Amino acid sequence: MTAANTPSKSGKFTLLISIAVFTAALVILLMTAGLGNATQTPEARLPVAVSTGTVTIQSGFETPINVFGLVESPKATSLSFDVAGQVTRMLVEEGDVVSQGDILAHQDLQRLNARKRELQAALERANADLALAKVNSDRTTSLVERKLESAQRLDEAKANLNVAKAQVSEMQAALESLNVEIAKTTLVSPFDGVVNRRFFDEGSVVSAGSPVFGITSIDNYQARFAVPADVVEQFDVNEPVLVRVGDIDVAGTVSQRLPVRNVQTRTVDILVTLNSNEQVRPGDMAILSAFRSHSETGAWLPVNALSNGLRGLWRVFVLSSESNATIEARVVEVVYTDGNRAFVRGALKNGDVYVKEGTHKLAPGQMVAIPSEQHAGAH
Repeated sequence: MTAANTPSKSGKFTLLISIAVFTAALVILLMTAGLGNATQTPEARLPVAVSTGTVTIQSGFETPINVFGLVESPKATSLSFDVAGQVTRMLVEEGDVVSQGDILAHQDLQRLNARKRELQAALERANADLALAKVNSDRTTSLVERKLESAQRLDEAKANLNVAKAQVSEMQAALESLNVEIAKTTLVSPFDGVVNRRFFDEGSVVSAGSPVFGITSIDNYQARFAVPADVVEQFDVNEPVLVRVGDIDVAGTVSQRLPVRNVQTRTVDILVTLNSNEQVRPGDMAILSAFRSHSETGAWLPVNALSNGLRGLWRVFVLSSESNATIEARVVEVVYTDGNRAFVRGALKNGDVYVKEGTHKLAPGQMVAIPSEQHAGAH
C-alpha cells in the first residue's frame, strides 16, 4: 500500500509546482504590460499638431432669416358686362396685349335698339305735346291780357305747359339711361395689360357680373411679404432691396409698409415694386432676406471645433497655457448654428486659444503642437 501511494503524491507535487510557475509567469507578464502602458500616458505621448483660433466674446449676435412672399400684379381684374345678354363678338384672345380703352367684346343690341326706337318715338310725341302746350299758353296769355279769357284759363294753360315739359325731360332721361346700357354692352379694357383668362365664347348668354376676361397690368410687378414684427423696421419705404425669385435676384424698392398688423400671424405686409418684369410672373414665390437680433453673450466658433459632451452639451478643447501646451475640455451650449459656424456660450473667456478641428482625435490632458507660423501670427 505504501509503494502504491508514492507515485500519487509525487504527481500532485509536480502539478502544484507547475501551477505556481504558470502563475508567476502570468504576474510577470501583466506587470510588464502595465509598465509598457504607463509609459504611454497623455503627457508622455508625442504632441499632436493642431490648428487653433482665439475666442472672441461678444454681446449679442444676428442671424439671417428668409421672408417668403408672392409676386403679384399691381393691377388685376376680371371684366364683366353690367347687363345680361348674349355675347356676339370676342375681339381678343388669351395672351393678347391690350391698351386702355381697347374694345374687347360686344353683346347683342337688338332688344336695346328696339327699346331705344320706342323711347325716341315717345320723346318726339312729348316734344309735340310741349309745342302745342306752349302755343296754347301763349294764346291764352294774349286773350287774358285783352280780357277775353279768364285768369283761370291761363293757369290751366300754364299747368299743361309744365306737364308737357316734364314729359319731355322724362323721355330724355330714359333715353340717356338706355344709351348708358347700350354703352355697357361693349367691354373696354380699363388699363394697359395682358389678357390672362377668357371665360366665354361667342353665342354665350352671360348674366350681369359674370367674368368674361381676366386682365393683368403690364406695369412693374410687386412682391408682397408678410414680415415678422421684430424685423419689419429694417425695411423703410423707398429703400432698395434684392428679392430672390427662383434662381435669380431681382432688384426692387420698398413701395409700401402697411400700417395694420395681421391678427392671426401678427405680421406686417410690405410691398416691393420690382425694377423689371423679365423672367418674373405673377404667382412666383419670392424670398426677401432679413436678419434677427439676439441678446445672448458668447462667441462664434467653427462647428469642427465642437465635440460631443454630456446631456446635450458640447466640448471645446482649449490650451491650458502657452508654456504648457496641453489641452483641457470646456463645456459649452450651442445657441445657433448655420452649418459652418456655431454661436456658443459657456465656460469660455475672451482670448482663450481653442483647437479648430480634429477634436475627435484628442483627449483632455493631451499635449499638442502649434505650427510655428500660426504661433507667430497669434502673437
